[in-house]
Amino acid sequence: MLNRAALILRYKQPFVDWINAADPAPTSHTLTLAEVNQERTVYLVEFQDEDELAEWLARHHEELFEEELNGWYTDPALWPQDRSLKMLQEWCSFELHTVVVDTGESPLQDDEFEE
Repeated sequence: MLNRAALILRYKQPFVDWINAADPAPTSHTLTLAEVNQERTVYLVEFQDEDELAEWLARHHEELFEEELNGWYTDPALWPQDRSLKMLQEWCSFELHTVVVDTGESPLQDDEFEE
């Protein structure tokens, strides 16, 4: 068991509307809410309850929002100007899972870290 919790953001319709509207090369296929929520990033966090989540979001909402936006379009000019906590909460719901069990046998590694 890891000393972390898992935080998962699920997109709401306003996020999907932005994804479709911001597409610099619009395709014939408009993404749906179900499609964009099929694969989600899991954030490992160091808190264990909803109160701590609220405090953490108050401090880290902008970087979390930007990480999610960057997952769709890497050009910040396409991102919404308003990246407030209120807007993040309007665009996403949050799932906090406090039990994280590592069933792998190899040590945890950071794929972006090079020695």
